[in-house]
Amino acid sequence: MHALYYIAKGQKTLGPCSKDDLRNFLAYGSIRDSDLVKRGDEEQWRPVSTLLELHASGEVLADGLTVKPVRRRVARYRDYDRVPNEQRGGVVLRRMFFGFLIMPPLLWWAAVSIYSDHIFRRKKDENGYLRIWGRWVEVLVTLMIIVNALAWWAGITYASWILGPGLAELSKGMGEAMEVIRGLWRDIRG
Repeated sequence: MHALYYIAKGQKTLGPCSKDDLRNFLAYGSIRDSDLVKRGDEEQWRPVSTLLELHASGEVLADGLTVKPVRRRVARYRDYDRVPNEQRGGVVLRRMFFGFLIMPPLLWWAAVSIYSDHIFRRKKDENGYLRIWGRWVEVLVTLMIIVNALAWWAGITYASWILGPGLAELSKGMGEAMEVIRGLWRDIRG
């Protein structure tokens, strides 16, 4: 017979659930290692990270209770609508495109998604799981950031070179306007 587990999240108790359910909840981010769990036959709640059976390839640290997993399990999705926005290929691709052309922070946002998570496509593999972008995309987005930074630097440098004399005249005119406003203010006050 398989052990049943109960999870404490805030004021709610979830369960019973199986060991595989716990692994899936961890992989999808529904629960954290710090959330409390107990087996059906136990009375005491403890952090999920202390369940040795969840971390088959982990290592036991000095206290004998804490398990440090060697590698975190990656969430695999079958339904594109369940994928978080930051991991959807279409969303990340749009951010890359518009960020490169118009607004660099969008490019940086896309880069953070690419560097930290898998990006899922709508296509499925032979097992029915959504396909993920290859690691070559990290190289591409890095090159895009470099080219984008150089382009913005060149554009700003060129604009300041062209507009430099005009900006100096504008600044001089603004100074004169401020002197007129100060003079009017003095006349009104006194």
